[in-house]
Order: sequence, then C-alpha cells, then structure tokens
Amino acid sequence: MTDELNSTSNSAPSTETVKEASPSLRFGENVELEEYTMTLGDQLPPQEPRRRGELLPSRAKRPIPRSSKKHFVGQLVFNRGEHRQRLGFASLYEHNAALCFIYRPDFLDIEEQLASLPFVLPNGTKSEHFFDFRVTFRGGRRVCISVKPERIAQTYEYRAKMDCIRQAAIGNICDDVRTVTERNIDPVELHNAKLFHSARDADAEMDARVIAALQMVTSPVRIGKFLAETGLEGKGFRSVARAIRFGQAKLFNREKITGRSLIIRGEAS
Repeated sequence: MTDELNSTSNSAPSTETVKEASPSLRFGENVELEEYTMTLGDQLPPQEPRRRGELLPSRAKRPIPRSSKKHFVGQLVFNRGEHRQRLGFASLYEHNAALCFIYRPDFLDIEEQLASLPFVLPNGTKSEHFFDFRVTFRGGRRVCISVKPERIAQTYEYRAKMDCIRQAAIGNICDDVRTVTERNIDPVELHNAKLFHSARDADAEMDARVIAALQMVTSPVRIGKFLAETGLEGKGFRSVARAIRFGQAKLFNREKITGRSLIIRGEAS
C-alpha cells in the first residue's frame, strides 16, 4: 500500500496506473481464505499444519454478501496477536487493500464494515456512511478507509460527499479518513503481502535453521542459492519469507520476492 493514499482533498491525482490483479477464483464465488496460498515463481511444497490460536469471528457491523455475481466476495484469516481473525471483503480491491495493510511493518489491527456513521450532505440532508475498513497502526493512529474504483473516487460528487464524512468521522471514530483505489495498490507490495500471508504461520524448526544460516551470509545471495547451500531447498522458502518480514533477512533490491531475489542478513538476525 503506497503511503500516498487518496485523501478527500481536491489535489491532482498521480498519472500512474496499476492494473488490478486477476482473481484466481470466479467472481461471485464465496471464498473462504483461511488456507489461502499463492504460488510465487517456484512451486512451494505444502506447509505442515501448525497449532493455532482461537479463530475469532468477523467484526463486520454491516452484513457482507456470501456470494455475488458481480463482485469478488469472501473472507480471509490473519493472525492478530495470539488469535486468528476473520476479515470479510466485498470486492477484489478490498481484498488486496486489506492484505497490503495487514503486512505493513506498522500495522496493528484492521476492522471491516464499521457501524453506520451519521453525517450531513452538502445540501443539508442527513445521511449515513459505512466505512469499508478501520486500520489501527502501532502507536494508536486509526484511519478509516473507503475503497473505491479510481473512476468514482475522482468525481466531484464523491469528493464533496467524503469531505462531509471526514468532518463527522475525525475525532469521533478515527484520526484520519482516506480513500484507497486500484492506483494505490503497489504491485510489488501486493505480491509480497500475498507471500507473507501464505507464510504467516511459523515453523519453529525450519525458521531456526534459516535464521542460523543467515548468520553466515556476508554478501548478497539469491534465495534459491541460499536454500540450496543450506540443504533446505524449496521447503525453506516460506521461512525465508518470514525472515524478510520480521527483519532477520533483507531484500537487496525492492522487488517481488522469488527464488531469484537477492537477500542479505537483516538487522534483527
């Protein structure tokens, strides 16, 4: 997720466009993504099942359709402290935005479909708004998120409406209000967030072997070569992903993480 999210101001948008990733499932299909895994370059072996915490229900205050003919709807499960948390989404954009938020280094929590927020439209009419997400960052900052296609977010009508919603929300249910469109989804960050999501559960034995091997890394090395030299091969790929996520390893270049990516020892190793 790029830091420059769309605000409700009338500032000129960036001209960069980002194509929406194609879903691996059919539109309208009810998706249960607890075991959601993306194959990234090399074929990853199945991950061994691990003991997990309690699975907490969705916190959505507004029902999310279980299926839709026109939208990518479903649930994903992310690790929230000692527990696993269900998170519903009502579009592919929402799914992608949520993953990018969850795997930011400063992420703490995310809630979906908040309770209705009363506000007054520019013409004085009373109305209500449902935010798609509220993201809480480390340090306590809370940001309410509306996810919209870029073609809608750039209209005058939408911006005027969001100005009113922003006034009602800030200081009441959040510290800031932002709009996320497909242009805010960085393809590199999304790719890596999907990998981190597939590797979100620790493998104590494998992770320890990877971290120990990283102590011997003195210069940039490709992930595939690193795993081959340590004898872990493809089964250690997710552990390397976790090491990158938590700072024991570091990407030499900002890129999509694959077996060809160069890594160096991280500061947390």
